[in-house]
Amino acid sequence: MRAGTVNGLDISVGYEGQPGALMTRIVGMSIEDIEEAAKLVLEGRLIAYPTDTVYGLGCNPFDADAVDRLGKAKERVKGSLPILVSSLKDAERLGEISGLAATLANRFWPGPLTLVVQPRHNFPARITGNTLLVGLRIPNHEKARRLIKECGGALIGTSANLSGRPSLRTAEEVLRELEDRVDLVIDGGPAPLGRESTVVRVLGNESTVLRDGAISRDDILKTLPVTRVS
Repeated sequence: MRAGTVNGLDISVGYEGQPGALMTRIVGMSIEDIEEAAKLVLEGRLIAYPTDTVYGLGCNPFDADAVDRLGKAKERVKGSLPILVSSLKDAERLGEISGLAATLANRFWPGPLTLVVQPRHNFPARITGNTLLVGLRIPNHEKARRLIKECGGALIGTSANLSGRPSLRTAEEVLRELEDRVDLVIDGGPAPLGRESTVVRVLGNESTVLRDGAISRDDILKTLPVTRVS
């Protein structure tokens, strides 16, 4: 495999420190690069990629071994892992996007809103965590959606950083932080928003903001009945 470069410098690093092993590489966002990244995902590998919010760490959400490796790479011992999807149809296939969730999705997707809903698929335990719910989002980033579509319509989209550390905005930051823990890093330039998505849990007629983010609580309140948001 050819080495990756940034500003003319070779930034490839050894994968898992094993002689002769694969290298973590950085590529751009050409069609060929996206297709290569998707191929790796479908083979059970890990990639880091740009979104509208921050850089994401991704793998096939239906591959339990890949999901487990991602959790170890991020040093995450608890919590769930959100999934980015390429379309509303894909989101509806994976989770319960109806009622209040549909209202929020229609208002803020594509965009920095993660909806935590009842799943419509059996996911690996690391994805749903103890809540047994799934977080879904459509990013407002055309190349990221193209990548997700090439991966089959769904890609884990947790932030590409070690657990407890700040989210990262550039490919170079991801390489420094994760080093040999990922197989490929896609460099799409700085993430436009530089802030994580707002996370809202929707169960029936009740919605709860679980994490403040790029969309304000006020904007959420303007979209839904005030008495149903906490």
